Amino acid sequence: MPDTASLFQVITDQRTWYSAKSRASRAMYIRLKTVQLVLAAVIPVISVASASDWQRWLSAGMGALIGIVEGIVQLGQYQQNWLLYRGTSEALKREEFLHSAGAGPYAGLANPDALYIERCDAVISGEKTNWLANHMPAGSTKA
Repeated sequence: MPDTASLFQVITDQRTWYSAKSRASRAMYIRLKTVQLVLAAVIPVISVASASDWQRWLSAGMGALIGIVEGIVQLGQYQQNWLLYRGTSEALKREEFLHSAGAGPYAGLANPDALYIERCDAVISGEKTNWLANHMPAGSTKA
């Protein structure tokens, strides 16, 4: 059975992972949405400039790119992952602060470490359940 220090390190590593994944998902979401906004803003400008063939094709291509970028955003679920991972990281951080201070549910306990590990496990398990629910195809029952 692993000792308490190694379990604490696993929890710290998990919080770091969630925080990094949250930042990466947020950055990707913002980049892709920025591309969409720029493309959407440029299409009317190109369309008004003149009606040459290359401008019509460029406008059509940019419109298609908007759809492709939105498909990538939906497939990657960057916004959902960003928020889910950030919430999990913050919940783990809160447990760490409460445990370190001996506050909240940890106040006055003979063995606060066991409760800390259980509560962090519940946070991580809940995140995994939410992640699966967000990433399962509609109507699917397989995990």
